[in-house]
Amino acid sequence: MKRAREWKHVILLAALVCVFVSQSLASDRGTFSPMLHDVIVTIVMLVVFNVVFESRTARITAFTAAIVTIGCHWARHFLPEYGGVALAVVRDGAAAFFFGFAVVEILRNIFRRRRIRLDDVVGSVCGYLLAGAAWASLYSLVDHVVTGAFSISPSLSAQLAGWHSRHALFEYFSFVTLTTIGYGDVSPVRAPATSLSALEAVFGQFYVAVVVAQLVAVRLTQALGPTDPESH
Repeated sequence: MKRAREWKHVILLAALVCVFVSQSLASDRGTFSPMLHDVIVTIVMLVVFNVVFESRTARITAFTAAIVTIGCHWARHFLPEYGGVALAVVRDGAAAFFFGFAVVEILRNIFRRRRIRLDDVVGSVCGYLLAGAAWASLYSLVDHVVTGAFSISPSLSAQLAGWHSRHALFEYFSFVTLTTIGYGDVSPVRAPATSLSALEAVFGQFYVAVVVAQLVAVRLTQALGPTDPESH
């Protein structure tokens, strides 16, 4: 157990990679079971909860958002009559809050560190991926409530019809925006999608610049100065 805590962000990174891969493979008519993907989502959200959140207040808040998100995923299977737009909006809102809150906690922990280990560096990568997931949920929510918020190429528009393929599409758009690649096959054309995408692009650049600067500064202090107890 102690060994697992020392490499908790490595475990979290592996879990996030699994959920992103399964998300891209799952569809409502695909060969990769949507229910299996929802099992993976449930496990990953519990991993995020246990790895990232430490204080009692943060854990209560995060647990509430996680339960709402997980409940919406499973309600689609067992209460299909409630699986409409309202359920999707609640799911997207809760997921955006949960993942965004996780990013805030990861950044807070990074900036409190006085010593940097490999696992802390991996933790900053996890924060980047969770930020992309948070924005993806926001985009999905906006697309539900604002008609025509996005212009999507015909080759991708069919993905909007499925619960999982829809989330995979907006995760793709989110990370393309976060890294400022901008392929143009999915484009925001109406507010607030345009504002959110601009904010995500700015956030992505500042995240890399500021977090890397912090890690380098602490690492140099750690190498050149006296050894301090690790701050938690």
